[in-house]
Parts: sequence; structure tokens; C-alpha cells
Amino acid sequence: MKRTVLLLLVLSLILSASFASASEQDALLAQGSSGDQVVRLQLRLFDLGFYTYKPTGSFQVVTRTAVIAFQQRAGIMSDGSVGSESLSLLYSNSAPRAAFASVIPISYTAQSSSLPYKGSGMDWYEVRAELEPNLAYQVTNAESGETAGLFFLNGAYHAEMQPVSNADRLILNGWLGSTNSYYKCAVTLNLNGREIAASIQWNGENICMYFTNSRSHVAGLTDVEHSALVALATR
Repeated sequence: MKRTVLLLLVLSLILSASFASASEQDALLAQGSSGDQVVRLQLRLFDLGFYTYKPTGSFQVVTRTAVIAFQQRAGIMSDGSVGSESLSLLYSNSAPRAAFASVIPISYTAQSSSLPYKGSGMDWYEVRAELEPNLAYQVTNAESGETAGLFFLNGAYHAEMQPVSNADRLILNGWLGSTNSYYKCAVTLNLNGREIAASIQWNGENICMYFTNSRSHVAGLTDVEHSALVALATR
């Protein structure tokens, strides 16, 4: 009897371990995930032609859209989250590639090296201490002087923002295009009456805004392009 109980206990532990292992294998990468696994996912989607942005390590709308496009191409459930089935196919030799686009949209208004609208340099953590969530701020294109309104959402390494209105969205489209791109734009942010030098990147939905000593989503590394633009927009 004791042997039977012991065997049942061992079997129960084995089954529990199996279920835990299966649960780990089925663990999802989904919108809101972040870290090295998301960087690897974005790099693989980029290699297959579904993701056309720099790897950020942050799983947001653009990454989800790329995952859905991959899943649809592969003929599997297209919910935009990545579980064991998607991961297995994604990294296999038979992973489908995106259809070749006959037109590659590139829309960018290049900025000159001499910018007439400049601001003061300010450390990101000092800026962060003054920014208030859901408050609207005015941003100015450092070359053209055109302005747009942005809401501050949050941000650990740099400011995450969104356009206040559709009119502001159209203005941003004019600066950086309406689709995701690698392009960046030097700006100033009006912070409590002071113009602060910054640099922005736009994916059609959200703005990443960098200041002096801001860092990227990718392992907290410095983005040298943003840093150069911030310096260019500093008085």
C-alpha cells in the first residue's frame, strides 16, 4: 500500500513538472512584453520581411502588426501573440517570407545642419521629473518652426508621447511620413515655458522623444542618431 502511494506521489510530481514545462513552452510574447526575447523576435521578423523598424525590445502595435502578417502568411491563428506554434514556425527553415512590395514608401523631409529653432539642453531625468502624464505639450520642428501638440504618456529611458488631435497627427506625418521608419527629427519641447532640445521618432501611432542622456529600449543603450540631433537642436 505504501509503495502504491509512493508511486502515485512520484507520478503526480512528474505530471506537475510536465504541465509546468508545457506552460513555459506556451508562454506568450504579446503586446506589452519587453526584453531580449522581443529583440530576437523583431530581428527574425525583420529578416523575413514582416518588420521594417529597428529592434526596440518593446512589443507594441508595430510588432503585433508584423506578427499578425507573419501568422496570416503562415496560415496559422492570427491573434498577434507569439506562442509555441508561432515560435516553432518562425525559427524553422520553412518559415514563410513576406511578399515582395512593389513600392517601398519613403517619406522624409530632410533637416539641414543649421537649425534656426533651438532650445536648451536638459538631462532626461530632469525633464522626466517635470513632465506630467496626460498633459499636452507643444513641440516645435527645429528647422521649419511648425508646431504640434503631444500628450505625455510615460517613459523610463525617454518620453513616450501621442498626438493630441488628428490635425497634430497630420503635422507629424508631414515631418516624418505616415508609416514606420528609421527617420528622426530634431525638435524643441515647451516645458513650463522653456524650449528644451529634443529628437523624435514616429511610427504612425506613438512618438519616442529623446533628450540629453536619454536611452533606447534596446538594453538601455544610447541612440547615437537621437543624441546627435539633440546636440544639433541645442543652443
